[in-house]
Amino acid sequence: MTRQINLRQVALGLAVLGLAALVVGLGLVVSTNTSLAQSGPGPDGVAEYPIYDNSAISQALAYIGTKQLGNGGIEGFVAGTADEFATIKTVIALAAARRPVSTMTSSGGNTPLDFLAGQAVTYTHDVTGTLLPGRAGMLAAAVVAGEGDPTSFGGMDIVHELTGTYHAATGAYSTTAKAGFSSGAAGTINQAWAILGLAAAQEAIPAAATDFLVALQEPDGGWGWGSGTGDVDTTALVVQALLSSGNVGPTHPKVQEGLDFLRAQQADWGGWEAWGTRSADSTAAAIQAIVAAGYRPATESWAASPNPQAALTGLQAADGSFSGNALGSAHAVAGLAEAPLPVWGRTQRARRALAWVSEQQQADGSWSSFGGAEGATCDAALAYAAAGHDPDKVIASGSTTSAIGFLASKAATYAPSGADQAGKLAVTVVAAGKDPYAFGGISIIHVLTSTHYSPTLGAFGVPTNTWHQAFAILGLAAAGETIPSTATQTLLNLQQSDGGWKYDLSPSAWNTTTPDSTGLAMEALIAAGVPASSTQIVSATAFLRAKQDAQGGWGNANSTAYAMQGLLAAGEDLIADWSVGGHSPYDALAAYQKPDGPFVWTWGWPNDNGLATWQAIPALLGQPLPIHPPALVPFAPVPRGLDADRMIAVAPRASWGHSLDVIVPFGSDLNGNGTVTLGYRPRGATTWITGTALHRADGYFTATIPVTLVTSYELRAAFADAEKVQAGTHLSDTVVLTAMYRPYTVYLPLISKR
Repeated sequence: MTRQINLRQVALGLAVLGLAALVVGLGLVVSTNTSLAQSGPGPDGVAEYPIYDNSAISQALAYIGTKQLGNGGIEGFVAGTADEFATIKTVIALAAARRPVSTMTSSGGNTPLDFLAGQAVTYTHDVTGTLLPGRAGMLAAAVVAGEGDPTSFGGMDIVHELTGTYHAATGAYSTTAKAGFSSGAAGTINQAWAILGLAAAQEAIPAAATDFLVALQEPDGGWGWGSGTGDVDTTALVVQALLSSGNVGPTHPKVQEGLDFLRAQQADWGGWEAWGTRSADSTAAAIQAIVAAGYRPATESWAASPNPQAALTGLQAADGSFSGNALGSAHAVAGLAEAPLPVWGRTQRARRALAWVSEQQQADGSWSSFGGAEGATCDAALAYAAAGHDPDKVIASGSTTSAIGFLASKAATYAPSGADQAGKLAVTVVAAGKDPYAFGGISIIHVLTSTHYSPTLGAFGVPTNTWHQAFAILGLAAAGETIPSTATQTLLNLQQSDGGWKYDLSPSAWNTTTPDSTGLAMEALIAAGVPASSTQIVSATAFLRAKQDAQGGWGNANSTAYAMQGLLAAGEDLIADWSVGGHSPYDALAAYQKPDGPFVWTWGWPNDNGLATWQAIPALLGQPLPIHPPALVPFAPVPRGLDADRMIAVAPRASWGHSLDVIVPFGSDLNGNGTVTLGYRPRGATTWITGTALHRADGYFTATIPVTLVTSYELRAAFADAEKVQAGTHLSDTVVLTAMYRPYTVYLPLISKR
């Protein structure tokens, strides 16, 4: 892609200048022009900005907004009466569409989450005060999605009460509660929602709880009401619950049986029905389940045209609603957004990211980066500290050296090597609760003030370097030291006429004002005591406003994170005042995260990116530098599921035009490195013909086989992926699937796989 090539040229140019290691070691990513990142597939078929934001979602949310009452709740099936279930699903829909819950605020100033807080106790308990596990699980899932705290919401600790309903002897979450048509009895719905609610809060799910839910499967492979036949909505819910539990993966036979049930129930118009009628609710639920299992996007990867997404979109009414009510519309939004349950809040996203980060740690306690392990380790340690976790207790499996232990071993050489390095190390050491005056045998603060600061120049390190001044100032501020006024003025003087900052003042073509440098400079100036109302900070804020893209971010994960931290330091409300098209910068940053935790730098360069991941976490959590966590606790990784970069193999399909047109669908493979080799042969032939060119699109490859004889052809698709290929319960480096094309008949997938 053009953007990739240009960035690689930049990297080469920096390397020639001897600056690449410095830039990356500090965490600087040179920004591209922050024009609007495209939505949908780029030239190589990899989505540039996979934030599902289409008119169907916007219209549905607008319709739901017309059903909001003054108390913040959403009208159910009784006119003028707010319904808890519809409101719960609305909160989840907003999060699925990456909109803050505050974007739906009533005329009375209440959000849907405000309404739920007022109803939390009465909705989740019967008249005797006994908990209804299913309702509690639903509420917990909504609270997490809406950025609330499920351990303290509406006067109750939902997590504590829900875990209290668990029966170790059976694995069931159940109580004797009864309220109308709801009960707390052990069963599919209570079990699925209890698991989903606890999984949303990232609580460990006992294996016996998953086993109990699995055992409720009906003979047809689905899950339902115990009548012997499965139900689409219930099966979809259970598949999501099983996958969220951390005990069951998408290759599990029972998950695959559930998916087979959904496939068997899919109607010929592409969606799913309820009581013989096309159902937006059922179609959306099925989409959420199949996406949870890795069929992303839920289009050709799952079914031929009309695919589930097209089928669901086709059910929208002229007024924007689905099923003619707010509940069905909320269900549809989650399906259109391809957001399986649970939908994570920022805290949970950060924990999943940190779980991935912990797996990348080296035996010596460091993280690797071609810019230097010390800078990378500082970034990773800051990410843990921002989340309230002790970096000194982050130790790779089988090792005894922590992240802080590694930095201590390098401090005597790293701190003197540059003002920015010393400042960044001081910020990290303070965030980790350590002493910057006595760390690794040196005083980092003394190094900053004596080695790197020049009273004559009134600057740290190179006077024209923004990052030297900013990180040195932040290091002193973290330690509570007085910042030399001349250093503050030097940084102020580096501000450019457009309000932004460059990396330095060198004339290189890549060295423009960027959100990264501007955000960092803002953090340092605020830490040095420059008021947010000053002309310089106001001008910098205007610069960031001008560079903000249409999704609410700044063109890539790192630029978005650094810009956010600068604005947060200046006291900006990133939701109320910085949302664009309903998306806040938090939502824009979250869009760069993969389902299994890591971030990409940009979707035009879609590999898991350590630098993007550990720099995104503090911003995601609303933490500018310097970080002063009130308390630090050890980090416990959460389940991440199978690698989202694995390729899910789907049998090839073909149709006849002037030749044989082939489509080879696939799911996931978010980093775009999976490959497919196509072979074909006339029926009865023994030799495969290969060499047909395949063209990648979003979720499928296409090929044209130049044959003129209208006869039956056998097709063979060989899938390969460094992150493994999945075909049903099968997971390996390569998978081969074959299918038979017969003229005037339907293709028949065969069984070959290896």
